[in-house]
Amino acid sequence: MNEAETTTHDGEIPMYDAVKDLSNEELEQTVRQNAEANNFQLKDEHMNVIHTLVEHYRNDCKSRDCLAASEHIRFLEDAYESKGGSKYLYMLFDAMPDTRGVLVPIHELAGLPSLRLETDKGFGTSL
Repeated sequence: MNEAETTTHDGEIPMYDAVKDLSNEELEQTVRQNAEANNFQLKDEHMNVIHTLVEHYRNDCKSRDCLAASEHIRFLEDAYESKGGSKYLYMLFDAMPDTRGVLVPIHELAGLPSLRLETDKGFGTSL
């Protein structure tokens, strides 16, 4: 598949196109390599969350408008509600060096494209 087939008008690669042909073995190999490169101790819990998110992208993101982070973090919070939701997810992924939140480290570990609106730049800083 060439880049012209997977790139939107603004140059972003849609999430579905990034994961639709990705095998679980390729995903796990990428995650393990990136975890090692970042000195991140990867556990089965991390892989379970990453697999859950990638399956969500495969099943629910076939449209070209699936790059907003908020819908995906809500999906994960609901999927892991029984384990503590966002608290559980932050406990797992907020420990990765030089990252923030949950989705950024998952995307970095899995080698996925960045999402839009990972942070809300509209509010600024309060004093």
